[in-house]
Amino acid sequence: MRNRLIVTGVITLIGFFLGSRSNRPVVKNGGSSKRETARRIWNDPRARKARKKFGKKLVKAARNRR
Repeated sequence: MRNRLIVTGVITLIGFFLGSRSNRPVVKNGGSSKRETARRIWNDPRARKARKKFGKKLVKAARNRR
């Protein structure tokens, strides 16, 4: 009985480990520099939209403070 419990626990841990490894994102551009990554993130359309939206909020907040 004790051996079954140990075997079941080991199998569970192995399954958990393999399952957590399979859920990790895959990095496609392994050799890209930090500068290229930053440029790609900066030029992302969603990031541009978020920056524009944040800028509008700042302007609105500055006007309301006066």
